[in-house]
Amino acid sequence: MEEPTVADMSIMDEHIVVESRTKVSYICQELSINPNHAILVKNADEILGVVTAKDIFAKMAEGINATKVKVDKIMRTNILAIHGDTPLSKGLDTMSSTNPDAIIVVDSNNDFIGYFSARDYREATRKLEAHQLMSARLYRSRKAITEKVEKEESGGDLLDLLLGESDDEEDEVTEVPSMISLD
Repeated sequence: MEEPTVADMSIMDEHIVVESRTKVSYICQELSINPNHAILVKNADEILGVVTAKDIFAKMAEGINATKVKVDKIMRTNILAIHGDTPLSKGLDTMSSTNPDAIIVVDSNNDFIGYFSARDYREATRKLEAHQLMSARLYRSRKAITEKVEKEESGGDLLDLLLGESDDEEDEVTEVPSMISLD
């Protein structure tokens, strides 16, 4: 059973991508609709940073005018790029050990394909636990079947093994006794 990958998560939601020269006031309009979304800041095809509603409020508390400042002036820049084909267990380990501001998912050409949110992280841990549990069950089942086949060396088919072999004596057709004798 193959382990799920980072790209198997729902990485196409919970974010908005804007150019680095976008005004924060535009971002506020978007965040009023979806306050939990992350705003990914790009220049050309490269993701440079991230801004959240919390970041905007913090800057406004410092006295910055949201109608005049551009997002590249307030963005956080510790961005982790992780390949979409990375196994989920390895990806989660990397994410938890680096503690980035944002996690973006890239393809084999390092082109942006999605955003890995905190909600995706929680969902990924549940999905990985389910995968590991199922893998362990399949392993134990396969091991038990293999041991039984080796022990009995029955030569029977898998169906016989799973359902249990029947005695040959029971399979023979016996004459059904009749209440009426025709002699």
